Amino acid sequence: MSTSRWKTRTPAERHHGGPAAGPALGRRAARALLVGALMACASAPAALAQETEAVPPQDPLFETLFPPELIMQHRRAIGLTDEQRDAISQLIQELQGRVVRLQWELLDEMQQLTTIVEGPRVDLDRSLDQLDAVLDTEKEIKQAHLEMLIRIKNLLSAEQQATLERLRDTANEG
Repeated sequence: MSTSRWKTRTPAERHHGGPAAGPALGRRAARALLVGALMACASAPAALAQETEAVPPQDPLFETLFPPELIMQHRRAIGLTDEQRDAISQLIQELQGRVVRLQWELLDEMQQLTTIVEGPRVDLDRSLDQLDAVLDTEKEIKQAHLEMLIRIKNLLSAEQQATLERLRDTANEG
């Protein structure tokens, strides 16, 4: 965003709402909406880049699920079979293909939202509708990730799961 498009305001104008306060209020609101949407979306690419990393233990939902790298790290300790390894690898590949498509969609949705809020007047309803589209795509990404983790857990026996929980607890204590 080019700063030449925005009127430079003195500190007094920013503090007291001088001459630039009126028209700039709409631009500031648009920027605030855009920044909020971008911040909401910022976690998605980071989460995708780390999709196979361990989930922090303070999340109760994910305390009972097992990220693929934890399983692979302890594959011998849990007696992971070749069939289980291949099935987990297939699930990861499917997730990656699905998520790449969704990431492209997310970028398109974000670009559309940016375009909507760029102008001097912003259509609030249209902006919120587009934000819903952005959030729906983010939800699909998170849902795909959760689906993969559940499918992986279902591939493991109760004994393998118990061993992984003990190994994870031991690693978190140390």
